Amino acid sequence: MDIREKFIKDFPIIKGNKKEPYIITFDAYTGQGKSYISKIISKYDNSIIVNNDDLRYWLNDYSKTNDLLHELQKYRINELLKNNNSIILDSCSCVNWDYKKEYLDKSGYKYYIIRLECDDNTVKERINKRLTEDNTTSHGTYEDYIWMKENVSHIDNVDYIIDTSRDIEEQVLDFLNKYNLNNI
Repeated sequence: MDIREKFIKDFPIIKGNKKEPYIITFDAYTGQGKSYISKIISKYDNSIIVNNDDLRYWLNDYSKTNDLLHELQKYRINELLKNNNSIILDSCSCVNWDYKKEYLDKSGYKYYIIRLECDDNTVKERINKRLTEDNTTSHGTYEDYIWMKENVSHIDNVDYIIDTSRDIEEQVLDFLNKYNLNNI
């Protein structure tokens, strides 16, 4: 079995029911709550979460540049969308945004950008908790968060902002209702 066959077996391409599939992505740094919010959005709109950390773990490769990871993720994203699934890109899309924006624009699907905001102390607590509980595939540290905050620009023209230090579920529902994504 080659790597793509194993990948499809472990990350199946299911048939969705979206008439107009869309993509949700995040303008956020490590530790700001992307995975948690992805799960809440998916609960309400039945989107498929595509997480780079899960694939890095599966590949046992945590390098920052991995062509195989990118090839497999693009393949999965394209197939999920073709099969009427909306997807949530659970990753820091602000990193290399120009490249990612070009890909999203060429996809032909509508996409929504959610900026996450959170104070530094809350991010530090979350990352420390995440690293000590060892129940996550993310290896982002507080130092990574600080580096991103100082070196990675936010995306212009986001569609919605969620403050992850407040009631997240209420904000997610407001986002979904604003763009009528519960019913697509």
